[in-house]
Amino acid sequence: MYDLVIKNGILMDPQGEIEGPGDIAVQGRKIVAVGQLLCNEAKQIVDASGCYVTPGLIDFHCHIALGVTDFAMPADLVQIPHGVTSLVDAGSVGAANFETFYRNNVANSQMTVKSFLHVSTMGQLTHRFTENIDPQLFDRERIKMLCEQYPDQIIGLKLRQSKDIVGSFGLEPLRETVALADEIGLPISVHASDSPGEVQETLEHLRPGDIFCHMYHQKGKTILDENGRVLSEVWTARERGVLFDLGHGAFNFSGKVAVAAIKQGFLPDIISSDLSLLSLYKAPTHSFTYVLSELLNLGVSFREIIRRCTDIPGKLMGIAHNGFLRVGQIADIAVFKIVEQDIHYVDRYNNEYAGNQLIQTQMTIKNGSVLYRNETFL
Repeated sequence: MYDLVIKNGILMDPQGEIEGPGDIAVQGRKIVAVGQLLCNEAKQIVDASGCYVTPGLIDFHCHIALGVTDFAMPADLVQIPHGVTSLVDAGSVGAANFETFYRNNVANSQMTVKSFLHVSTMGQLTHRFTENIDPQLFDRERIKMLCEQYPDQIIGLKLRQSKDIVGSFGLEPLRETVALADEIGLPISVHASDSPGEVQETLEHLRPGDIFCHMYHQKGKTILDENGRVLSEVWTARERGVLFDLGHGAFNFSGKVAVAAIKQGFLPDIISSDLSLLSLYKAPTHSFTYVLSELLNLGVSFREIIRRCTDIPGKLMGIAHNGFLRVGQIADIAVFKIVEQDIHYVDRYNNEYAGNQLIQTQMTIKNGSVLYRNETFL
């Protein structure tokens, strides 16, 4: 007898092998059957008629360092009810406080949690003051030691390089971060809104696998030229392997830039929320599924949305099972319903636009266990 059977759902495997009506059976931690199952005996049977059944979502950019920073959110409490089974802390902490963050947050989470390590020794302790990113103060030896000691946890280095953070240092922190990442053998994620110089100057320093974050921001130089076209240098960077992360957040998403880029086919490689206490349950971000709904209303297909928050970030995190609904894979599964609901969006730049589709989470399953079930989904 199976532990759980999800019947009559619309299965969506971003790898492309499965898409359409079907059932999934779970035994223990794993998926043990997929297809049109005739079994009516299981410890728990869920009728997912009219719902999409996808791999558990990955939020590749959020801030969860409770007990370390003043803007962290409680990861499990917030993310699991929105279909998230894995996430990445986007450089909340640095070399001095990483291990406190690990003990307090990573080790105790029901989700799979990975992290970027901030090159600033104290990371982002507070949203009220910017971190010190003087390259002379990078604790290079401790950063190297932590990356060696936690190879399955730290997946890259983080740098924020807005003008108000880097000041007179300009692009020097970026150059030094890339050089340090080269020594360690890791990618970097760069907070690129309102960066010094031209966008192409930042992109020139990024290597294949490095991440340009907050791609649809509207502060300072953007990925668009004066005519609203995606810069040729941006396309070139993507062609050579630079990745572009949505990183929505409270302050770094412009509907105007997003609409223009999406119409030209320039979609995020990674869709992430940048959720923290600054944006949680507040306009314009609210939650991860609210961000996904916004992209759906801006014209990105549901299939492409799911691929960009399961398959692609899963590979970057080194968790190969994400992006698959296949026999033998870990049963990290989410169930969603898309409902009609009028939504009026206003981003932080006062761009206004409308939508009428809302993605609602019905169930979240992690390692074969049901961690969330909407009370209307019985």
